Amino acid sequence: MQINRYPKMVVLQRFRAEKLWYPENEAKAIWVAEATKYAIFKNIAHSPKYREREETRFKKKIWEEGLDWDRYKIFKIAAKDGKPYVWWKTFTEADYQRQIYFKRGEEIWKKLEQWAKKIIEGIDIDLLKDEQKFFKYVWVPHRDDDILASE
Repeated sequence: MQINRYPKMVVLQRFRAEKLWYPENEAKAIWVAEATKYAIFKNIAHSPKYREREETRFKKKIWEEGLDWDRYKIFKIAAKDGKPYVWWKTFTEADYQRQIYFKRGEEIWKKLEQWAKKIIEGIDIDLLKDEQKFFKYVWVPHRDDDILASE
């Protein structure tokens, strides 16, 4: 069984947020939101129908009042009611648990977390603060790692 990129991104981003001093429960929420943002951008880039549907959706709701753009400024995502907010959805720690633990099982979840911790431990804080550098120098080299085979 191969682990796809989305759960890898979720876990890797969680430990990135923790290393950037966000509390664990908030880090889990931030990075489900961030992984969702990456997935949306990928789908928009690769699918004209998806892009058209999302552009129509976006035009209907151009701006939403009450969003805090400073709380998660490093990640370029908004906060709503103190929680990460992407594409009209608020994310919480429960979303992380649902994505990683419940969908994939405890054994895979532990392997994903060990993999991500090991990668993030050796990364400089300045690189973690820069989304483009993080993507290029951390995510791209590791996104296709075979986590289940690396024991």
